[in-house]
Amino acid sequence: MPQSILDTRFTCEPLSKEPQLIQSLYAALIETEGFHTFLDLLTESIDACAAELVVIRKHPLQIESIWYAGLSLEFMEWYINNKMIESDLVSNHAIHCHPGQFQTALSLIEQVKHLPNYDRWQQDQNMIDSAWLVVDSTETHTTLLAMQRTVEQGAYQEAEIAQLNRLVPFIKQAVLLYKQLDKTNTTNRSMAALIDALPNPSFILNERSELIYANQKAEDFLSRHDQISVKDKRLEFKNAQHTNSFLTASTQIIRASMGQGIYDNDVIIFKASGTEPVVMTLAPIEGSGILATLYDSAKRSMPTPELIAAYFDLSPAESKLCADLVLGMSLKEIAENRSKSEATIRSQLKQIFPKAGVNRQGQLICTVLMALMP
Repeated sequence: MPQSILDTRFTCEPLSKEPQLIQSLYAALIETEGFHTFLDLLTESIDACAAELVVIRKHPLQIESIWYAGLSLEFMEWYINNKMIESDLVSNHAIHCHPGQFQTALSLIEQVKHLPNYDRWQQDQNMIDSAWLVVDSTETHTTLLAMQRTVEQGAYQEAEIAQLNRLVPFIKQAVLLYKQLDKTNTTNRSMAALIDALPNPSFILNERSELIYANQKAEDFLSRHDQISVKDKRLEFKNAQHTNSFLTASTQIIRASMGQGIYDNDVIIFKASGTEPVVMTLAPIEGSGILATLYDSAKRSMPTPELIAAYFDLSPAESKLCADLVLGMSLKEIAENRSKSEATIRSQLKQIFPKAGVNRQGQLICTVLMALMP
């Protein structure tokens, strides 16, 4: 640890568990859990309801990677699908700031009351204040640490901000070191040969959702399709809904790969006019990362209802539903083709879940593809 940090003079009482907080920061450099343990400890120590360490792209304004504690999957989907970052007072202000000390959100309210959806952000989530820190800032990205409090927990006090500022040099150094260390080198080397041997276009993404390896089939696919591209080591999607779906799924899959909660595979379906649908499956790589695989129905035959029925022991109607989903059809389209209500199709889908050992539609599609299209 640098002497400059050891010699820093603190003039206020430390947070509870301050030694453990500092230890967990540096442990993130070598442990699978990354910064999740630190965020869990931080919310407990400062009496916050949630905490996030997030990398934000400035233009367009969007989250690119996030570690968090105290937030539900439902909240993350709400936040991403409603583009709440556009109304998030802290994010909108922080992207214009240089790295510094902790601040509170209350001082910013007058500057952001005019933003669309601000009242919804405040009222829907019962938030009263955030303590936030710009950890790092470049021309294109801001790394932000924020901790929210509800109305019941109350606003942050000056003494609490001073306590948090004791951690600032440690937070900044740990995050910058984390960026410099390539924790995925071993994964890259060990999986490259396997990925190259796969019959489908495949990518390896690290715990920051950055692309670290793509097989030749993936490179060829990118050259032929405009729905997906690579920019600044990240997958880019032409469709905003696909961007939101990828962010929601990748965030949860990376958490699961780090041992934080249970979340299995997910799927994104690309349907361009006049072309066959393409299915992207996302699966966790143990130890932090994602395997993204593309299944192009124009290039390979998808599993038939008969094959699905035999493998998963489904009825003809159930296996046909699975086959249609794998082909990229929505529940609404399937219902219209069968002259049934969408509610009836959803009910049938739920009956399939336990038979296939899944609990989500995306997980079912992934399971079928991975089992029957090696």
